[in-house]
Amino acid sequence: MAFLDTIVGVSERVFTLLQRGRSLVLQGLTPLDAAIRLLHGQQGLPPLWLRRHTGPLRYYLSSARELRGIIEAKGLIQPTDCVLDIGCGTGVMAVECARLLGVTGRYVGFDVHRPSIRWCRKAFALDSRFEFHEAMIASPYSDGQLPPPTTYRFPLPDHTAGFVLAKSVFTHLLEPAARHYLEEVRRTLSPGRIALVTAFLYSHTSRTGRGRSASFRFADLQSVVRWRWKARPEAAIAYELEHFTAMVRDAQLEIAWLSPGFWPGEGDPPRGQDLLFLRPRLGRAC
Repeated sequence: MAFLDTIVGVSERVFTLLQRGRSLVLQGLTPLDAAIRLLHGQQGLPPLWLRRHTGPLRYYLSSARELRGIIEAKGLIQPTDCVLDIGCGTGVMAVECARLLGVTGRYVGFDVHRPSIRWCRKAFALDSRFEFHEAMIASPYSDGQLPPPTTYRFPLPDHTAGFVLAKSVFTHLLEPAARHYLEEVRRTLSPGRIALVTAFLYSHTSRTGRGRSASFRFADLQSVVRWRWKARPEAAIAYELEHFTAMVRDAQLEIAWLSPGFWPGEGDPPRGQDLLFLRPRLGRAC
């Protein structure tokens, strides 16, 4: 089911039809998938088509568990924290956060994908610590006229999140939306706390030639933002490292730690995303 990962330059209409066709095929496999999950004791997982919506199936559980290991090792979530999960999808990280939050902790997730949010609300209905919001903004999944992402206010008051997570979010945001989301991270994040963000970053000076990546053929005029598919840029976006760093700084944040994944790793297609810890810039009023 990875055929969408190999096409470049198709029209928006063809891209949409292929994506919908994949979902229909996966929905048709739901009974078989349910039987397999029952056999392996995984009844709590979302159906196949929703899991694939978040990315390659083979990484659905492993990437979440790996990320939870990093969060736990670094002590980024305290039992009483309020966790904000940007682009929560089917709540795979909500499951991992549940292992770290205490009875007074709280988890707030939001996403533009309505079916995922509906599934999360049903799956977590019995745990009052968890709440899920549908972001009513324009996206490839929205119907009708909705406001742009640059108008969306995250569903938390100022400086109340003990931890903010944006897993595979900035890989789908063009620059205006990315800048706004960074500003909202800064607004909602509590003083002294960390936001964990993943992204595709590249460097014009890298010996690996990441500025000319075969996986991100299309670029803006300054070649500081690149994307994989011309028909739908938001499907996979990469940022030039220095430009993304400047965007972070403009939002009154700073990079506390960067673990290279895509940049400056070897090989194409990319094997992972870069992992960044962001925090409010020192000396700024909160």
